[in-house]
Amino acid sequence: EFRDLYRPTTLADAIAGTGLAGSTLTLSCVGAAVPLPNWQTLQLSSAPLPTSCADGGAALAERAPSVTLVDPSFDVPRSWRASLNVGTMLGKWLLKIDALGSYDLSQPSTLDANFRGTPLFTLGEEGARPMFVSSSAIDATTGAVSARESRRSTDFGRVALRTSDLRGYGGQLTTTIQPDMFRLRTRVNFYTSASYTLQSVKQQFRGFDGATFGDPRAREWAAGTNDVRHAFVLQAGVGIPKVGSFTLFSRVQSGLPFTPLVQSDINGDGRANDRAFIPALATTANSDPTSADAQLRALLAASPVNVQRCIESQLGAVAARNSCRGAWTQQLNMQWTPILPIRVRGRRVTSNVIFENPLGGLDQLLHGERNLRGWGTRAAPDPVLLVPRSFDASTQRFRYDVNPRFGDTRAFRTLSRQPFRVTVDFSIDFSVPFDVQQLRRAVEPIKRKNGWERRGADSIAEIYLQRTSNLHRLLLAESDSIFLTAPQISALVRLDSTYSDSVRTLYRGLGQFLAGRPEGAVGKIELDSVTAATKRYWPLFWDQVDLVEKILTPQQRELLPFIRNMMQVTKEERKDSQWMFGFPVPLTPNKPRVGSSTGA
Repeated sequence: EFRDLYRPTTLADAIAGTGLAGSTLTLSCVGAAVPLPNWQTLQLSSAPLPTSCADGGAALAERAPSVTLVDPSFDVPRSWRASLNVGTMLGKWLLKIDALGSYDLSQPSTLDANFRGTPLFTLGEEGARPMFVSSSAIDATTGAVSARESRRSTDFGRVALRTSDLRGYGGQLTTTIQPDMFRLRTRVNFYTSASYTLQSVKQQFRGFDGATFGDPRAREWAAGTNDVRHAFVLQAGVGIPKVGSFTLFSRVQSGLPFTPLVQSDINGDGRANDRAFIPALATTANSDPTSADAQLRALLAASPVNVQRCIESQLGAVAARNSCRGAWTQQLNMQWTPILPIRVRGRRVTSNVIFENPLGGLDQLLHGERNLRGWGTRAAPDPVLLVPRSFDASTQRFRYDVNPRFGDTRAFRTLSRQPFRVTVDFSIDFSVPFDVQQLRRAVEPIKRKNGWERRGADSIAEIYLQRTSNLHRLLLAESDSIFLTAPQISALVRLDSTYSDSVRTLYRGLGQFLAGRPEGAVGKIELDSVTAATKRYWPLFWDQVDLVEKILTPQQRELLPFIRNMMQVTKEERKDSQWMFGFPVPLTPNKPRVGSSTGA
């Protein structure tokens, strides 16, 4: 179970919006009730803003405080999740399948506690849309609606009651393929990974939470607002000698769902989030270009396929919540880590050149700023389909214009853009290098009963021996699992003795040298001696791999993929490859542990 945090803004809004004396008042004037301020006077002086509507009241005017409440049963969002992960090898490639399911509880919602919810009439030509105000609350000239008549009490405006009684569920299936870097060996050092995700998310909504038709207090299921149905992700990295390393992250995903809306409040519930009733097309095209039929036909002719399908599938019906899908979007980021000169690297200075949204830069270069395609920018389609222009009280119908930008995601029509940017940063590592830290630990005095005293040669050698690994002892410990024969065990015991003696001699010599240096000295001479000993250790380590390879059978190597991968490291790659897997060489010679049983 996963639980979210309790957000401080939940209580802060309620503390600020109490509706008591001194609270903020909301003045809402519609149509003829809108006061006409003298803009020149307001600009040149400190004249007060209007505090009342033109007619002082009536159905088109509302002046009341807004309130925010928190339901006593409010809880933070939580969800139960389960996952299943499967991986397998396809030759030299690793295939992974990850499944995730989620059941969401205590999802937030907002009710208007001051909403009466009693329909006063219906719009017959809009699927019997219920209207919670009378015709007198609708301005005939503009089609604007005042919500005053839908209130339980006119002493207050909207009373937002925050609850958490909604639910949701979803699942996703992700398939990833990437090379096994220990098997797929090329001359170029690179990494790549490609994945595809199929996702489905369903959520409960209320009309007050957006996109309503009917009673906004009712709950209904629909696709989640973040329901990205398809997503492709590509990650790659390559290292080029004398140039540096390049990394890339790219994501391509299908569009997010959205709902065809009317631009302003239609049903009188005080929220401008009413779902559009999409009129059916006439049998013959209307010659009047200002008619809704002609405008809708023009929209269908100029819209992309995803918008056409959404509208055509709902002609003559109320648009369903989140029934449309936006356009596919792309995201691309790159980074270059150059190889700096040795003199600079010696001071532990690193640099990165970050290319943010190069697709956006390419879009502007090819198409110009006035005709951007929106590459590299998350598409935000315009959800407004219908714009009310007037209302006929006698026939109880609105007159609408069709928004020609419905579903439009072109970047030059929005201020929400993600720019192309190149960032160059330098960083300096001020921490003490690990090898220096280890050296200081090795030569620093230790506390005894009689006080502090310097470490001896064996004590220093033991510290460095802890960072060694003995492959023979690892295999002997797994003798029963890999079915070692008696001759194989004897051969590994002999090799263990030879290898351990060589490593022991190497680090005992280092311990004697460091123990003989001035107390606490950690300088270039001491550090160079440690570096020289380490360089002599790794050839000894890789020699044991070659000797073990001659002892084990191919079947036994397959039983331990770790050993098999180690044996596949080439001679050239061993210069920069260091493996640590425990089983350090002991300071005092002892017999290696052999598994409980062995093969015949």
